[in-house]
Amino acid sequence: MRSQKSLIARGGLLAGLVVALLAPALTGCGVGAATNQEKISKTATSYLNALADGDTATACAQLSRRAEGRRCESAMRERLSRFDSDALKHAADDSMDIKVHGHTATAGLSEPKGASFVLVKVGDEWRIDSGYEVR
Repeated sequence: MRSQKSLIARGGLLAGLVVALLAPALTGCGVGAATNQEKISKTATSYLNALADGDTATACAQLSRRAEGRRCESAMRERLSRFDSDALKHAADDSMDIKVHGHTATAGLSEPKGASFVLVKVGDEWRIDSGYEVR
C-alpha cells in the first residue's frame, strides 16, 4: 500500500509541476519585451491623451530632448486652447500607421487627416521628435 501512495503522491507532484511550467506558455499574453511598434504606439498615445487632459508634464515627457526645448510645459500650456481634446482622444484611441526605420519611426494618425509624428529611439524608449504640434 505504501508504494501505491508514494506513486500517487509523485504523480500529483509531477502534474502540479507540469501545470506550473506550462501556465505562462498557455496564458502567453503580455509575456516578453514590448516591440518597437508597441513602444511607439504607447508614446504617441500617452502624448495625445496627456494633451487632451491638459497634462503638459506628461506630454513633454514623451518628447525627445531636442523637441522638448527648455520651456516645454509653459509653451504647451500656451497652445492647449488650440487643441480639440475630443479629436486628440479619438486619435489616441484609433489605430496608427507605424513604420520603423532603424532608430527613427513615423506614426501616422487617423486625425487630424495627414497628421503624423516622427519618433527617435532614445536608449530603449521612443520619443516624439517632430510633428508634435498637433492642431
